[in-house]
Amino acid sequence: MWFKLFQQNFVRLNADHFIKLCENAGLNVVLRQDSSSWQAVCERLQYQSTSYLSSTIDYELEYQKGHGGHWDDFSCLIFSDKNKSPIALWPISISVKDGTVNLSSQGRKLLPPTFVEDCPDKTKKSVSKSALNLINLIADEIGLQKLISASLFEGSQTLNNWHALLMKNGAECYVQHNLYVDLSLPIEKIKYFIRKSYKSLITTGERIWDVEVLSSSIEAEVWDEFCSLHLAVAGRVTRSRECWDLQFASVSNGDSFLIVLRDDERKMVGAGLFVCTKDEGIYSVGAYDRALFDKPLGHVVQFRAIKEMKRRGCRWYCIGRRFYPSDVPTPTDKELSISEFKEGFSSHLFPIFSLVTKHC
Repeated sequence: MWFKLFQQNFVRLNADHFIKLCENAGLNVVLRQDSSSWQAVCERLQYQSTSYLSSTIDYELEYQKGHGGHWDDFSCLIFSDKNKSPIALWPISISVKDGTVNLSSQGRKLLPPTFVEDCPDKTKKSVSKSALNLINLIADEIGLQKLISASLFEGSQTLNNWHALLMKNGAECYVQHNLYVDLSLPIEKIKYFIRKSYKSLITTGERIWDVEVLSSSIEAEVWDEFCSLHLAVAGRVTRSRECWDLQFASVSNGDSFLIVLRDDERKMVGAGLFVCTKDEGIYSVGAYDRALFDKPLGHVVQFRAIKEMKRRGCRWYCIGRRFYPSDVPTPTDKELSISEFKEGFSSHLFPIFSLVTKHC
């Protein structure tokens, strides 16, 4: 009963209202309407994070909708007053779920605006301040109690304007850790960082499995094999058919690639999906035959993915989060085990910051 009453009282912004709030905050924006215009700006970014791909936004939004709640996407292209072309991208959405209003980047921590490479620092600071003004206006409109934002990794250990701005405005900072591979290193140097016990497993796996790298030429039948394998391994449906279709489209358009392992009978025994830009690659989802867990499956997929990203000229591979027992909340044994596995491929460990701002 309370949730129904909450839904009735919740102020749900429409596109026109959002644009008006942007104007009041000093932001000149156009909402994301198609992937082509968004992609054109993405290719000009100083650092192309996979989180800012239009295909990533589409997938994350569909994934969240599949888990309930009301979701409105306001991802936008930001313009400067002196420039008729976009200077920044900002993935942003507003949701209400289980009685909680949230401002986020499609269910993830709110990402900062990210800028094109030739954008002046003065403009970046001005736009970032206006973006914070917008957040405060939205918070007043929808009754936002708390904002969790992320400090973007941009290939350097220098903290950006967004981090400093939120800290000056009272944000609390919490640190997490992400594992990376520096793909600019020669492949022999990358192999040097790989855990010693993994190297023989990779060699064995490459001998016993047929390894395929599939991207824009992928066939729908192969993708269906991957979806079926994932269902069999998970034992339940973890995402909608629409989500799988969006990920297939990401592979077809070249934003992602699929590493497939087959046995002597051409049966798919393992596969991993990776999203990649010129600057960053991430591990999205994988599935491996449980009956073959004593065989090297994930080791082969990870190493072949590293080689494929390097072939594409990608700069960094973000393998994922490194959990530690002291993390808050306390990670599960499974999370600790998975991150221990991933650490065996990494060359770098970088801090990733969460910035929490309370609104009244």
